[in-house]
Amino acid sequence: QTLTAMDLRNGNRVVAPQQQQQRQQQQQLQFSPAAKAGFEEGVGLIFSQWTALILAVENQWGGSDSETKANYLIEDILDWFYKKKEHYADDLEMELTDTLLEDFHVEAEDGSPAQVAQSLIELYQACLRGDASLLQHLRQRQASGAAASKKQLVGLDGAEVGGDEGSSSSDGEGDSMDQDMADAATPAAALLRQQ
Repeated sequence: QTLTAMDLRNGNRVVAPQQQQQRQQQQQLQFSPAAKAGFEEGVGLIFSQWTALILAVENQWGGSDSETKANYLIEDILDWFYKKKEHYADDLEMELTDTLLEDFHVEAEDGSPAQVAQSLIELYQACLRGDASLLQHLRQRQASGAAASKKQLVGLDGAEVGGDEGSSSSDGEGDSMDQDMADAATPAAALLRQQ
């Protein structure tokens, strides 16, 4: 007989590593097929609204295969979630920051990798709980951003080179990253549809 657990005098129970691992796997939440599809859609929406990534792809800062690199980034992040047991926003932020720098030669000093990482973690947790409210919010933001977006061409120095004429801009100067992401949503949506 194999020893699987032992009760200690202090009242604690020690479980054999093999049994503990099996118990953790059973307790680990699993995505339903609908939740998995929702999570993947939400990841695509988050990346399609990330201004730093959109500009990197549109301006080919990662070379002529910038769009392919962006799609690989999405796949890598999905794998990161599916293969890791624990998900920390700071680890994910480092992954995003490193990829932006290595693949697109972009240093995002605006804090957006942290915001994107936090949004992805929140989406993952919500989908595991079966809560679709965050996904609905992302869909609404995508739809409103598509209606109000304007395309900007940016030179290597970061200055706007051209854009749509006659587009009105927001009156508020304190717009959040949500608005910035929504404003740039339409051009990047095409990048995610080609997966």
